[in-house]
Amino acid sequence: MGWLTRILGGKDKSAVGEGTEAQVTPAQAPAQRKGGGGSLSITLDILRELFPIRNLSEEEVSTFAMDRTAEAFPAGTILFTRDTEAESIFYLLDGTVLMELGENNNYAVQSGTAKARFPLCSGKRYSATATAQTDVQVLRVSPKLMWRHSHRDPALLQALDPQDPSIPDNVRGTRLFQAFCQFYRDEELTIPSLPDVAIKLRKAMELQADVSEVVAIVQLDPAIAAKLVHVANSPLYLSANQIHNLRDAVLRLGLAATRNLVISYSLRQIFQCKEPFLNELLHEEWKKSIYLSCLCYVLASENRGMDAEEALLAGLIADIGVVPFLYFVENFPREYWSPIDVADALPWIRGPVGTFVLNRWDFTPQLMEIPQRAEDWFHDSGHGLRLSDIVVLSRLHSYIGSPRMVELPSINSIPACGKLQNGELSPAHSLKVLHDAKDKISQAMKFFET
Repeated sequence: MGWLTRILGGKDKSAVGEGTEAQVTPAQAPAQRKGGGGSLSITLDILRELFPIRNLSEEEVSTFAMDRTAEAFPAGTILFTRDTEAESIFYLLDGTVLMELGENNNYAVQSGTAKARFPLCSGKRYSATATAQTDVQVLRVSPKLMWRHSHRDPALLQALDPQDPSIPDNVRGTRLFQAFCQFYRDEELTIPSLPDVAIKLRKAMELQADVSEVVAIVQLDPAIAAKLVHVANSPLYLSANQIHNLRDAVLRLGLAATRNLVISYSLRQIFQCKEPFLNELLHEEWKKSIYLSCLCYVLASENRGMDAEEALLAGLIADIGVVPFLYFVENFPREYWSPIDVADALPWIRGPVGTFVLNRWDFTPQLMEIPQRAEDWFHDSGHGLRLSDIVVLSRLHSYIGSPRMVELPSINSIPACGKLQNGELSPAHSLKVLHDAKDKISQAMKFFET
């Protein structure tokens, strides 16, 4: 089990301020003290609450918990400093820590809250300075834990197992979920088809089509053609000159952006069911996808090297997995499912089924992984900002102000946010960008809703 110690048990004495160990007095923890001393014992119950440690196997977690205790530090200790290399991942087990991001952008994390179930920071560099406001106890693990989490077998990402113990009993025990999983495994699901104009345009682009050929294909769908002219004249594109025809719109947007926008607009047509409840649910999912895609667009636009239109498409396909599921529900006997069954199953289905759909549609690997990564907060895509990072950041931002946010990690604590610390695009600045772009996002959403 030496490899496990290397992944979980790394000690980072340099992360805590110079001379700190000589000053340490054990924090007064409320329970689970080892041998009556001051330090908390690291138990299985504690580890099962921590993300993403809880995703390790039972054997791995049990082995790590053996004879291990928390580290205690007195109030005033600087646990780590902003913009230094992250040599350890810190979990707060007892006490309160102040997280300072700069520019008066601070917040506190208290043990026992939902925020304390996540690492204080998890990128390759610390995105904040963490100072103990009270005596604290922390668990430190190696950053290799995040690498391990992010490099799981790609085949497992598409798995949908009705016996998976991580899926709640109220989900995997229903007839609806069991039957859907069977259809999924047997590849008997009804997979929506992209509209003809999107398919023809993508094939033409693969054959190096020129502007005239692209215009001819898009004109086959007048509604989409009109939307392209509309968006080319929108505030999203900084140009004072109005355009009035499709050719000029394609020239302004570019061929790749035109292709991505045509696919994006085409997706609206498949978010429909005949059953009223399911149709309304699909409509709500579409609206959420639009909002997410607009956040992705704006955030990608602020970062050099990112393709804003591809980010917009990534946001729209993040939840494409709900469509085959709701198609299936519509044809499943009504007496065997309830609205609660459907709502409870969606979070477990949208990821693997979304990847399955995009694989069938021959999307690029970078887009194909988006449905499974969209809420994988601690996925680390490696050096440099990638499309999956933009989607994760935008998704987490979309929950700000909602009841879900209290259960989720702080934006600055996830690996994707640390990658924004290049040039002017700091985590705090990225949030300001998204807030200031509220009007642009609202206008962009209108293009998709009609």
